[in-house]
Amino acid sequence: MANTIWVVGTGERIHFWNDNWLGEPLVDLIHIDSEFHRHLKGMVSEVIVNGVLDLPPSLKDFGDIKDRLDAIVVPRRPLADALLWPHTLDGNLNSKHSFSFLCPRDPLLPWAELIWSSSILPSHSFIYWRLHRSKMPTDDNLRSRGCTVVSICNLCLQTDETSEHLFLRCHFSKQLWD
Repeated sequence: MANTIWVVGTGERIHFWNDNWLGEPLVDLIHIDSEFHRHLKGMVSEVIVNGVLDLPPSLKDFGDIKDRLDAIVVPRRPLADALLWPHTLDGNLNSKHSFSFLCPRDPLLPWAELIWSSSILPSHSFIYWRLHRSKMPTDDNLRSRGCTVVSICNLCLQTDETSEHLFLRCHFSKQLWD
């Protein structure tokens, strides 16, 4: 329910204080302590008078509530209230949308087009991709996957083997880069 919003029709199904019909529940907009939420009663239909939302002036002047109220259009004909999922274009929630909301995809990476080009050897692109995604089979990555490994850099024999050390910090790799 935290990711839904009500579209006002008759207002008979929308709880005035606790439902999200203004972009946030009214109790959150005017900062009412959560201990009192269950005692607040009333429906949005009770404040619709002659097709207009009629709230007390003291409530309208609180924060940006007036602007939010102005954005709501009460229908002229009686229409049912609609509970919408704002993260989709049509407002309907289905299992596909809920899965993509709970488990969002990784964003497209602009560097991927650069490393996977025909001008770079695929083996070099693959090494860079594994390094960037922390998938190189270095001792620190093997330990994070549960392998018991005594770690030391095979090139300098001075410190633990990590991707950063192996490719950037090790004396041997610095000489190669230079």
